[in-house]
Amino acid sequence: MSSDVIGIILAAGQGRRMHSKTPKPLHQVCGVPMLEHVSMAMRGAGIGRLVAVSAPDTEADPGFIKAAGPDAAVAVQQWVDGKPRGTADAVRCAQVHCHGGKVAVVGAGDMPLITAETIRTLVQRHRESKAVVTVLTAMDAPVAGLGRVIREPQGTGRPVAIVEEQDATEQQGQVKEVNTSWYCFDAAWMWQALERVTPSKASGEMYLTDLVEMAVREGRHTAAISVADPIEALGVNDRVQLARAEAAMRLRTCKLLMLGGVTVIDPAATYIDANVRVGQDTVIQPGVHLRGRTLIGAGCRIGPGSVITDSQISSDCEVGPNSIVANCEIGPNSKVVASFCDGAKVGSNVSIGPFSRLRQGAVIGDRTRIGNYAEVKNSKIAEDVHISHFSYTGDATVGRGVNIGAGTITCNFDSESGEHSMTEIGDGASLGSGTMLIAPRKVGRDAVTGAGSVVTKDIPDGEVWAGNPARPLRKRSVKSRQSSENPNTKKIG
Repeated sequence: MSSDVIGIILAAGQGRRMHSKTPKPLHQVCGVPMLEHVSMAMRGAGIGRLVAVSAPDTEADPGFIKAAGPDAAVAVQQWVDGKPRGTADAVRCAQVHCHGGKVAVVGAGDMPLITAETIRTLVQRHRESKAVVTVLTAMDAPVAGLGRVIREPQGTGRPVAIVEEQDATEQQGQVKEVNTSWYCFDAAWMWQALERVTPSKASGEMYLTDLVEMAVREGRHTAAISVADPIEALGVNDRVQLARAEAAMRLRTCKLLMLGGVTVIDPAATYIDANVRVGQDTVIQPGVHLRGRTLIGAGCRIGPGSVITDSQISSDCEVGPNSIVANCEIGPNSKVVASFCDGAKVGSNVSIGPFSRLRQGAVIGDRTRIGNYAEVKNSKIAEDVHISHFSYTGDATVGRGVNIGAGTITCNFDSESGEHSMTEIGDGASLGSGTMLIAPRKVGRDAVTGAGSVVTKDIPDGEVWAGNPARPLRKRSVKSRQSSENPNTKKIG
């Protein structure tokens, strides 16, 4: 789109019916603030220059600035006696940031369902009609209270007025075409016309809709175009409408994914945020929540009830039922079943769970197997490791091919000093069930501990220790050591 087009987003409403401390434009729909949905639609339509009009108490809000976009200007609509002075005044406040603009697209910041395609069509219609104002309308109002679009009864059928519902006559109230609060203006005419708008006697506000009648009185050309899907005209004024917008956006997101080759078993029971991306041939079961900027690769299977937030999952992975994954990176051909992963990095061909937990800082190497009820925190686990059930690995480095038996715990926290200490386990080591490693501790390469060992001293390479406290018994056998070097050898918990 030409650089002479400027987008103005009206986002200064008080949102009293939301009954919230959060500014209305920052309420989220599918994980994205409404203002950001609108600004993304503007940019998607090719509008590079944006101005967001804010209330006096939100102009410096970091959330508002982020939602508007880093390159968007913010204009402040000053209130009188604690109230805004209407949409015409809001647009006029943006003028200082609009130098050089020949076409102005004005839209509402509480309409998250508006699409880039609709905005492009509006601008195209405006250019073709050579009108000073082009109104985006909808047939059949998605909500009550929208102004009726009155067209010229004969001739061109151009819009001649927009009548608010409460001011409409009985005949005007029967009109099905409503105003969406989106417009395209000849900018030069709009700025001079705004100076002549007078406050309403009833409310004291100055309405942008007055510009339609003003243009007609001046003999100027006006035009209108209807949006293809009336749901795009849904403005959010309360929590009920917010929920309706959320449902509509979810279904739209699921539809786009399905058309792109993703299987969504039950779209009505699937919750996918607007910024999530999913590869083709992935199957998403009911009850799944995909949040934030999650990226799911191709050919994955996401089990029912799973919650995945701000994570990257490569192709051909399986996230089993009731798993919770947040801020993670999971490699191809890996499997997470009914487990919790937060801030972990998981390699390829990894199996986790069920009912295990990977906490912040967990790095899991390729082909590693983590059993049920195991917890890993701030630890680097190498390739081909087997971590059995009911275990805790915290603040540790675990070498390649290690077998950690069921019930093994790294005792990493000193409650007196309040310090965490590291445990290092060398390649090929095998820890018997119930081993307690009193950190800081080092277990050597190919070392072995017996079941129930309490390790209070470092174990040298290739030695077998057992007991409480653990003590050296003998060197590990050559046959046992050779087996540990084969990553395909079956491990015993």
